[in-house]
Amino acid sequence: MSTSLFDINNKAILISGASRGIGRAIALYLAENGAQVYAAGSRPESIEWMRSHELHAQGRLHPVVMDVRADDSAATLIEEIRSKHNRLDCLINNAGVATNTPATGIKADDMENMININFKGAFRACQAYYRAQRKEGGNVINMASILGLIGTPLAAVYCGTKGAVIQMTRALAIEWAGSGFRVNAIAPGFVDTDMTDMIKKRQSVLEKMLETIPMRRMANPEDLCGATHYLASDASAYVTGQVIVVDGGATAM
Repeated sequence: MSTSLFDINNKAILISGASRGIGRAIALYLAENGAQVYAAGSRPESIEWMRSHELHAQGRLHPVVMDVRADDSAATLIEEIRSKHNRLDCLINNAGVATNTPATGIKADDMENMININFKGAFRACQAYYRAQRKEGGNVINMASILGLIGTPLAAVYCGTKGAVIQMTRALAIEWAGSGFRVNAIAPGFVDTDMTDMIKKRQSVLEKMLETIPMRRMANPEDLCGATHYLASDASAYVTGQVIVVDGGATAM
């Protein structure tokens, strides 16, 4: 297989939730490999660190503000990117939040916020992208979770939102294939970010969790870069409606 299939040089890519964690790792990786990466955070201060990064100086990492909770935020940003590059080659919906609250104790505001960011935010961005490029085609990568495939305590709403993202991915892949759009998802397992701090702070909980992973470790954010590169490149040109699981074998147990 030719390595040119994996070439992402100068592809214009927008990724939400890029200020930290998985999004940060993916944004830096894609920019290092030649893509024009628009790395979005919800607040100006959350992306300020990018302005002093060498990839920004080299013109490949572009910090931008996008609040996925706002109706027009994604649409406005997508049009700005298209005005510079003529098209947006890939949209990565990565923004997400989680809690570790019992189902009976979660507050209505927290539930609405999680649904708004994890599911509605991704859906709004997909809509905006399709409307902007329905005559040209496009490529969407939705960051889901293995908790959209399996259940776990203290994450009822989070599991629900990620399950919704997976089903949305499949539905849009079918509906938009005729317009040249590919829509896929990545389902990470437990990743070493601040979203899993509640697990890492309790040694007994951490040890119990690691027992459910055949590789006996949490993922690093960088472990998600390979699957993302594949889906963002022409190597996956005939792949749509799929969920790539990156979990160290957890869902094989």
